[in-house]
Amino acid sequence: MKNLIIWRHAEAEVQSETGHDSDRALTKRGHKDAAKMAKWLSKHMPNHVELLCSPARRCLETAKALQDLNGAEIKVSDFLSVDSNVLRIIQEISSLNDTQTILIVGHQPNLGLLISKLLGINENACLVKKGAIWWLKQRKFGQSLDCYIHAVVQPGF
Repeated sequence: MKNLIIWRHAEAEVQSETGHDSDRALTKRGHKDAAKMAKWLSKHMPNHVELLCSPARRCLETAKALQDLNGAEIKVSDFLSVDSNVLRIIQEISSLNDTQTILIVGHQPNLGLLISKLLGINENACLVKKGAIWWLKQRKFGQSLDCYIHAVVQPGF
């Protein structure tokens, strides 16, 4: 992997009609922000991207904004669910080592913890705001790989 693009779902309703957290839909503002961020991604990301998404409705609706623009295929990935953990996420994305660019759509706090771990900084340092995109790139120093921040973009940008 050379690029890891991390996208937190946009603003969602406080509670779903079913009462299940995973059924929470995007708000009107959330749909608008997701479309804005999808437009930015379409302009800047490489052509071949593996789009992995949490099964939660709010994440799927966020990813769909990108799919509507460029036809990206969304792969639902349980390891990005609300109940997952950062170690599992790292393990799963590490297994995709032939993929040049991975775009994941998921939840806080796992996304912030993932970024902190990959950058080697304090665990509580990264807060990923709703709808925001963090783009990490990987570079090689001798035998070790290092990640750095390529871009951080928020819907209000």
